[in-house]
Amino acid sequence: MSNRDSLGSHCRGAHVDMTIRRLKAGDERPASRVAAVFKSAVLATAAAERFLANPANYLITAELGERLAGFVLAYRIDRLDRPQGQLFVYEVAVLPEFQRQGIGTRLMEEIRRIVTDEHLMEAFVVTDRVNQSARHLFDRTGAYVEAGESMVYVYPSHAA
Repeated sequence: MSNRDSLGSHCRGAHVDMTIRRLKAGDERPASRVAAVFKSAVLATAAAERFLANPANYLITAELGERLAGFVLAYRIDRLDRPQGQLFVYEVAVLPEFQRQGIGTRLMEEIRRIVTDEHLMEAFVVTDRVNQSARHLFDRTGAYVEAGESMVYVYPSHAA
């Protein structure tokens, strides 16, 4: 899936095409680019192939022209108690030079489109209370804070 938008004046006065697309099998190179640019990591081709071959994994990129500007990483979670699954948005990031230009908004709009098109129950995302940029993005794109005072517990691997 590829969506092209025009950023027009949002990109420092220049007219630049933005492409939002979900990476799939065969897109190992762009997936490796996400890992390198955002994580300073080298992604093995086999790992990229395995990740992209899993239909429950969503790696969606935002490109301005030929430049990688941002991405969202999400996972479909099937539910035992309901026919619809959920989409867990694990991470959304936009490079500093591209922030405040609507790219994060377009990425989250794409998540909302996937939820609708794939008949999922909802998408959800966890962020820190102090992450004002993320909270503003999620508020602006139609998310709400679920009632309650949830806490995140982590079980670390003993191998780490």
